[in-house]
Amino acid sequence: MYLKRIELEGFKSFAERTVVPVQRGLTGIVGPNGCGKSNVVDALLWVLGERSAKALRADAMEDVIFKGAEGRGGAPYAMVEIVLGDDQGQVVEVGGEVSVGRRLFRTGESEFLLNGRKVRRKDVRELLMDTGLGVRGYMVLAQGKIDAVLAANPAERRSVFEEAAGISRYKERKKETERKLSNVGQDLERVDDVLDEVQRAVRSLRYQAGKAKRFLEMRDRYRELRVRVGLAEQSAFAEEEAQLRSEAEALAAMLDSLREDRASAEQRLESLAQEEETLRARHDALRAESSENKERVAGLEERVHGLETRATESDQRRERDALRLDELVHTGEERAADEQGLVEEHARLLEARVAAEATLAEAQQVFEAARERARAIRERMESMRKGVLDALAERTRFHNELAQATRARSEAEGGSKARERRLAELLEDAKQLDWDHQAAEQKAQLARQEVVSMEGRVLELVEEQEHLRGEAKGHAEAAGEARRRAAAAQARLEALAEVDGDGQGLPQQVREALDSGLQGVRGLLLEEIAIPSPWDRLLEDMLGRLQHALWTEDRGTAAQLDQAAFDLFFPVDDGAAQLAPIAGATPLRARLAGDDARLDALCARLGAVYTVETAAEARQLAEQHPRALFLSADGELHGGSFARTGMLADGSAGMLARRNAREEASRLLEISEGDYRRAAAREEELNARLAELATTLAEAEATQREALSDRERAEARLQESLDRRRRSQEEVTALERELATLEEAVREATEAEEAATRQRDEAEERRVQLNAELEEAQEVEQRETADFDQASQRLQEARIEANRVRQGVEHLESRLGENRKRGARETEEVSKLRAELEELARRADELRAEADLARAERSTLLEKQAELTERVSEAAAQLARASEAVSTERASRSGETERLDALMEKRQTLALEVQRAQMAAQSLVQGLLEEFGQGIDELAQSLGVDPRAPLRDGEPPAEGEEAKLLELAPLQEELADLKRKIDAIGAVNLDAVEELEEREQREAFLVREKEDLLAARQNLEETLAELDGKCRERFLATFEAVQGNFEHLFRRLFRGGRASLELGEGEDPLEAGIDIQVRPPGKELRSINLLSGGERTMTALALLLAVFQSRPSPFCLLDEVDAALDDANVERFIDAVNDFTGDTQFVVVTHNRITMSRCERLFGVTMRKRGVSMVVSVELSEIPEAPGERLELSGDQIQVPDRGGLASKSPTS
Repeated sequence: MYLKRIELEGFKSFAERTVVPVQRGLTGIVGPNGCGKSNVVDALLWVLGERSAKALRADAMEDVIFKGAEGRGGAPYAMVEIVLGDDQGQVVEVGGEVSVGRRLFRTGESEFLLNGRKVRRKDVRELLMDTGLGVRGYMVLAQGKIDAVLAANPAERRSVFEEAAGISRYKERKKETERKLSNVGQDLERVDDVLDEVQRAVRSLRYQAGKAKRFLEMRDRYRELRVRVGLAEQSAFAEEEAQLRSEAEALAAMLDSLREDRASAEQRLESLAQEEETLRARHDALRAESSENKERVAGLEERVHGLETRATESDQRRERDALRLDELVHTGEERAADEQGLVEEHARLLEARVAAEATLAEAQQVFEAARERARAIRERMESMRKGVLDALAERTRFHNELAQATRARSEAEGGSKARERRLAELLEDAKQLDWDHQAAEQKAQLARQEVVSMEGRVLELVEEQEHLRGEAKGHAEAAGEARRRAAAAQARLEALAEVDGDGQGLPQQVREALDSGLQGVRGLLLEEIAIPSPWDRLLEDMLGRLQHALWTEDRGTAAQLDQAAFDLFFPVDDGAAQLAPIAGATPLRARLAGDDARLDALCARLGAVYTVETAAEARQLAEQHPRALFLSADGELHGGSFARTGMLADGSAGMLARRNAREEASRLLEISEGDYRRAAAREEELNARLAELATTLAEAEATQREALSDRERAEARLQESLDRRRRSQEEVTALERELATLEEAVREATEAEEAATRQRDEAEERRVQLNAELEEAQEVEQRETADFDQASQRLQEARIEANRVRQGVEHLESRLGENRKRGARETEEVSKLRAELEELARRADELRAEADLARAERSTLLEKQAELTERVSEAAAQLARASEAVSTERASRSGETERLDALMEKRQTLALEVQRAQMAAQSLVQGLLEEFGQGIDELAQSLGVDPRAPLRDGEPPAEGEEAKLLELAPLQEELADLKRKIDAIGAVNLDAVEELEEREQREAFLVREKEDLLAARQNLEETLAELDGKCRERFLATFEAVQGNFEHLFRRLFRGGRASLELGEGEDPLEAGIDIQVRPPGKELRSINLLSGGERTMTALALLLAVFQSRPSPFCLLDEVDAALDDANVERFIDAVNDFTGDTQFVVVTHNRITMSRCERLFGVTMRKRGVSMVVSVELSEIPEAPGERLELSGDQIQVPDRGGLASKSPTS
């Protein structure tokens, strides 16, 4: 890669877009202090990702945006872009180019650009990683950084070596791996926490599953009893309602008779009430009329008072208006007198304005003529001064060329002698280099053979290790799967054992009978009976409550049991009857196994039961054999007159099914544990073999790394030997070429001295002649300047006088206009006041007349009020007599009302009783609907309960027997007892069985997840060890290369002496500090702190160039690194830098003339406008070389010798 150009816009002092093309070789950036040279270096650091404002010589990152200058505002953003060519295909295709840009806005928004596209800073870093480009590398060598290399402690000095070793990518990977390792550790902790929680939940769910099964059994019995009791109570409520309705009908007949008698009395009372109401209305009307008359009298009194008040106010206002009218008349007379004086003053000022404007025009003409003469003489003077300055500059330039030529000849002669001495030294060293090369080649060959041998051995061990790991992983997975199966089987077994062990599936009275130890009770009937699946669940469904039957010695045991319901079985003498064979069917007895006595008793109870495979076969055989029952494997039971379907639909399991499930779980547990033991034993065996193999592999890899290190060291020494021979030969060739060049330079410098002397004298003669002409022109300029100043003064005075008169006229005209407007307003106000006075007099007369009319009307109303008072008193007496008659009639009817109310109250009580019975029945039905989600009839049908006889026993009667009827009270007590038990059992998780299975699967998954995380942690730890090994290997190789380069460059720059680098003893190479030991020629120093300023600079440069040589960067910036060096050291430094220009571009910021002369091209940074930098360029390769020539930056041009017609270069942007 190489740098093609730099583009800056709005960055620091580069306000305008500036393009700096960069070519191969050595490029110089020169210019006065403070003009912005180092800003180019800052721009490169910034675009490559520098985030420290201090490193960019700023207080904040916003300081890199152009702030503005004289006559120029600030830039809205800062933009820097570099274009890199890639001729080796490192980051793009061969011959392509890539652009890297960075933009910062004043809002603080920042963005990186890659080929014009917005990217992250990380993307730019990854693109340029291990290319030698970066803000923390050695791409930029500044004066402060050079001294920091020596001043830093040994640990801080490592960063330069690590960048050169190219381990940045590995260190990034190591950080990423450490971050992943930390995340894996956190994940492992979380998995442990979750696994512990899940395991606790599994234990809890096992208990909840047993509790759910007990709850379901009690809930089924509770539902059946609830329906039976509900149907019985519903029938009782219906009977009660019918009786209450009969009583209500008899009471209604009595009420009808009383209502007829009461109707005639109501008519008499209504007539009296109407008369009373008529008299009350007449009395109220008279009282309302009297009140209205009083209000009108009061309103007229208030109106009279208001009218008199308004007439008085009108008289007062008329007096005020008369006074205002007199005042306006007097003011108008005074204003007319003032207006006449203003008119006279206005005429006088108009005459003065005409005279002032004439004087101003005359002064303007004189001023224009004087200004034109002054401008012409200034232009002439400027032209003459430019001629004098040009002549002076030409003389100075030729004088500088003469001095440069003289110095160049002297330096060329001195340089020729120094090169001859150096050439003799190199020829002497060449013999020793040949011997060293032969020895290094032999060692390298032996090291290569050892590496090939160890690589084969390590490869064999790695292949064997991978094979064993794969086999061990397979057995580990098999062991994990077996462990999960065993855990699931164990949990299933424990859950089933818990249900049967506590008797959770048995009714309460059965458990109590078994626990009491009654004589003759030998346990449950089904304890010693077995039947395979699915017949176990089908038999349980057929048996119903009989699956909880007790096995006793004989029938007499029933006398010892309490009043609760029990089903008892006992041995029969003749055994069960043999069933006739039926084609296609198997007797149920053939599928049963266990105690024969129990089997005979059970089969005797069930009767003729056969088993078939399908429901279709059961239906067909039931039609053919109506006296037998046929049970199908898919869950249907068919007889001659009935059928039962869906026997496997609910999924419930009884004693037989749970026992089969326990046996199956035990079998699976035994098989899984055996598989686990075998897989675990094999896994342990393989892990032991892997551990042994890992030790062997580690030893082989250590031997391989040691062999690789030996080979690389040998090859490095061999390469170093080749490089030293090559450099020595190149230096010899270069010295011979330089000797020839210096001889030619001496001849050219002598010729340049003679030409510069002749041209300097000619330029001096021209300067003297032009200077005399300039002095004559200055006298003429002084006279013209005095005339121009006098004319300017007169023009200024005339302008002031004209402005004064103009302002006076404008002020007077404004006063006249304002006076006339005020007069018009006062005249209009006088007219309005006179009209208003007449209107106020008329209005006062009208108000007084209206008040007299109101007084007369008030007297009339007072007379009418006395008459209304008498009429109101007479109407009140008549109303009192009518009210007394109504009260007498009502008192005679009070006894009938009380009797009617008593009958009504009794009828209402009966209606409430009927409603209560209806509501009780509805509440019963609604309660069942809300509790079970079905109506009572639907529940009865689903449970097999007859709604017409709900208390009939649900068990099928034996042949020849009638159905047994149950009593309601015991059923109610049992129902209440079940309700209490269901409430006491508390919250029940009905999904506990399914949740238990899910949690067990979750537990198994978490166990596998934990094992995967442990394996991932081991892999990450192995990756960290591998990365440390690679970093250590590359760092040591780079350190040895830099050490050799440093020793060579130090002796070259110091013309002898010794230098070495040392790692801290007893420390890890990845953490050890780096010490520098140097000894300049003729000195014995114990510390680098005792070096002089120039020696420190040369030592640091030797170290940085040695690092650079071990891993070159595409380009390098040298920012005033030669400031502390004398001329001889600068020459040696530039000679050393030239050795790298074949592969690396160098851009050097300098003030040193020797450095400038050795550059192939120069860029001058100057400020044509204060605060704004611009770039001036010149290609020195186009100018024939002349040792010792002097280069200067003058204004916005780079001054160079006039060779081939090239005198200067203008700015480029």
